[in-house]
Amino acid sequence: MRNTLQKDSHLSGTEEAAKELYQRGEYAQALALWQKLLQKSPGRADWLVCCGNCLDALGNKKAAAECYLKAHKADKKSLPALTNLATVCYETGDMKSAEKYSRRALKCDSENLSALINLGNILYSRKDYPGALSYYLKAASLKPGYYVAEINLANTYFDLHDYAGAARHARNAAAADSRSVQARTLLGNAALETDDADTALKAFSEALQIDSADPWIYNYLSQAYQKKSLWKEALENGWQAVEKSGGNEAHHINFSYLLYEASLEKADSLSRVYAAKWLAGYPENPVVKHMGKALSDGRSAPSAPPGYVRDVFDVFAPDFERVLHSLEYRAPDLVFGFLKEIYGEKKHPKMKILDAGCGTGLCGRFLKKYASFRGLEGVDLSPEMLKEAAAKKVYNKLICREIVDWLSSVDRRYDLIVSADVFTYFGDLGNLFSALSGALKKDGRVIFTVSENSINDSDWFLHVSGRFLHRRGYIEKLLSETGFETEKISREKLRNEGDSEVWGYVVSARKKAV
Repeated sequence: MRNTLQKDSHLSGTEEAAKELYQRGEYAQALALWQKLLQKSPGRADWLVCCGNCLDALGNKKAAAECYLKAHKADKKSLPALTNLATVCYETGDMKSAEKYSRRALKCDSENLSALINLGNILYSRKDYPGALSYYLKAASLKPGYYVAEINLANTYFDLHDYAGAARHARNAAAADSRSVQARTLLGNAALETDDADTALKAFSEALQIDSADPWIYNYLSQAYQKKSLWKEALENGWQAVEKSGGNEAHHINFSYLLYEASLEKADSLSRVYAAKWLAGYPENPVVKHMGKALSDGRSAPSAPPGYVRDVFDVFAPDFERVLHSLEYRAPDLVFGFLKEIYGEKKHPKMKILDAGCGTGLCGRFLKKYASFRGLEGVDLSPEMLKEAAAKKVYNKLICREIVDWLSSVDRRYDLIVSADVFTYFGDLGNLFSALSGALKKDGRVIFTVSENSINDSDWFLHVSGRFLHRRGYIEKLLSETGFETEKISREKLRNEGDSEVWGYVVSARKKAV
């Protein structure tokens, strides 16, 4: 009996020491003690969970998951094993397992907060925002003032465009955690969406007091000052976002739009000062080089650098279609109108078609009916835009390459090439039109849009937006020189831009018989 008591006392002492080491953040030492204990009793679910916690804290999530799974097998009703296993599966991207173990945990305890949050997170990651909301709301009702539930509710309401709901829960989250930057930036962004610039400024200023090194806070402040037309403050905070981020691409892109909008709002002299500073600080960055030229001579480059276009649209991809809808973007519908006029609506030819600069696939939805079996292809240089296009499941092939590069690599491959609002990133269209001609079959056709240059007499002109404008006479002349016969040109409104309308041309041209 004495030996048994001594043995149990030794185990208890080791267990206490392991717990103390874990609490002090000495995870490797704690892990060694838990593993030593498990040699004596390998089936102890609670000790396996503790091992998993140490491994998780050390960043070895795969090994942590294995420990939690062993603990679950040893004790099917162990809630720590189930909830920790679900969480680590979620963190490693194994959503199927995360959902399975979270639901098992809820069967054991319908009010398990970790399981509720995990399931909410899983549904949120699938963009099932109403489903996520139901779990977060239940967690918040079970534990009023629970920061995790409140901040997740704020995020979810924001993504549902319920900005009043987002603001309400962001305030709750800020009350639960007085140092939460995320709660204040969510509150500020919800206010921006409802044009409440003063509330946004207050929220972002509070966030800046907590963390003055976060470049996104400066970015958000620049947007709030812009809402109030305080361009000096907007540009200074936009510049700070670039500098604090170390020249991060997303902040360069945001700053380029800010400079453009400042120019449109008659703050062009101030915009030029910051553009000069920007060019001096980051002379080799493709975004900076291109937009710097756009804000200066407007004629310095024959086309937008591929790196600039790729980076802009990679950042833009998730919100691309929503933003274009707000601009009353018409280019795809105008192209579709040409297709119906040329080919009729009842019987459609079955063609090999390329959507050149397909983006998220806005043209793909109607091009499919004109394409032969496995005959619709899309090319774009933005991987993120192509992900959005692939989700539509209308293209038979998607190619991630620069357009002229791809066209030059194929010979008489297509019956039809369509391009909506893409040639606006090319100034000199000579190489592009030659590549189009070479990629089309005999009697092949191209339908595209370009923006109109009504500013000066140049054939093409780099606008302060970073997009090129073209003269109608230049388009017609160049088409003829590169082997095309112009069939139709129609001047149309393409979209809105700020308080202005952007006009351009929809063009149909057929390859001349040789």
